[in-house]
Amino acid sequence: MKMTDDNFAKLVAEEVKNKVSPSNKKLLLNKENWNRWERALVALVENLNDQLRSIDEDIEADTERYSSIEDGHVLLSEALSSYESRKKKIERFRFHVENRLVDVSKMIETGVELEDDVMTRLVLLQKSIKKHKEMMVSNDIEPTPIDHALWASLDGAWNFDAIRKEDLIDA
Repeated sequence: MKMTDDNFAKLVAEEVKNKVSPSNKKLLLNKENWNRWERALVALVENLNDQLRSIDEDIEADTERYSSIEDGHVLLSEALSSYESRKKKIERFRFHVENRLVDVSKMIETGVELEDDVMTRLVLLQKSIKKHKEMMVSNDIEPTPIDHALWASLDGAWNFDAIRKEDLIDA
């Protein structure tokens, strides 16, 4: 049975709060759901931004409304206090949602689950070295001994210690 978008969005929000069961976490970590997870997080950030804009509009309206009545400054002060409290909660949650969005985007880019941060970095480094070599070749840039040593590391060889200063000067 496929989960509705609304239920999936609720699951995503609960996951950000660390309030999901292991089976639901496993559902999110299923590779087929990563893009959907990312879209739900983007929608959540947009929703939170809309809520913050709405609060700002309410603050502006209340400021106008209460400034024209006697003792309005007391009512305005109470309203502003309530608005600021709501804004802080929303901003704190948005911070965590944005961080999770970064994590999920990294998962999609690297193809590695976010739970395995060391593996994520390793995959990122491998992709970076491969891209470096690809760019050097495609742009006809002559590789240095350091470049060759870097590329050899993809095959598990450590060739940096064999590089001499003279090899770099001639390169």
